[in-house]
Amino acid sequence: MNEYYELKDNLSKIEKIIKISFTNKDLLLLSFVHRSFVNENKKIVLLHNERLEFLGDSALNLIISTYLYKKLSKHTEGELSHIRSRLVDGSSCAKYYEILGLEKYMLLSRGEKEAKRGKIAIYSDAFEALVGAIYLDKGIEICQKFLLDNFSKLFDEMCLSPEIDYKGKLQEFCQKKYQKPPEYKVLKEKGPQHQKIFQVAVFVNDKKMGLGIGPSKKAAEQIAAEDAYNNLNLKNIEDDNG
Repeated sequence: MNEYYELKDNLSKIEKIIKISFTNKDLLLLSFVHRSFVNENKKIVLLHNERLEFLGDSALNLIISTYLYKKLSKHTEGELSHIRSRLVDGSSCAKYYEILGLEKYMLLSRGEKEAKRGKIAIYSDAFEALVGAIYLDKGIEICQKFLLDNFSKLFDEMCLSPEIDYKGKLQEFCQKKYQKPPEYKVLKEKGPQHQKIFQVAVFVNDKKMGLGIGPSKKAAEQIAAEDAYNNLNLKNIEDDNG
């Protein structure tokens, strides 16, 4: 039996995992279909989950923004934006998907299954597609309940110990010392369209001070900023200015 039909038979198991019974089962099914699978199975399925991913990304950002606005009443806009970026970035969304144990149901091409590289981008996109499917079928309140019921503890932990905003700190340093922001340049990008890897350099006062590699330009820029932060010894400068 083709995996597509096996997935159809497993939808009830997935509904038990996420504790939501779909009215339109096709939406739930679609959220698990990766573009690469469609390319190999065009006689069986023509649609993949990228449109749902687009919608889910917006729904996720709205729900997380509302959650942070209510929970962190004393935080500034910049602080809220930084924490939100952590809660909705690719690695976090992939983690949510794996916590639910849904990755085993993903429909991928043979090549994607056998690829040794990590599947963070694929699982992240699939999680956003699932959020989009829930939003379309059940509305924003059920979508919010799904996220908070499953991940509020994790959200709380990430709010209490947010990572350093290296890009923000580097920007602040450059503006103060050189009166101009750091400049990020993409040096290389490789891989298929849905699984690209970016190499980004950051220049401080026209000198290359950091390098980062990641699954998105944003992730690579953050890593490059951290590299520059360390190379410029900004931690000690901040401590001295205490």
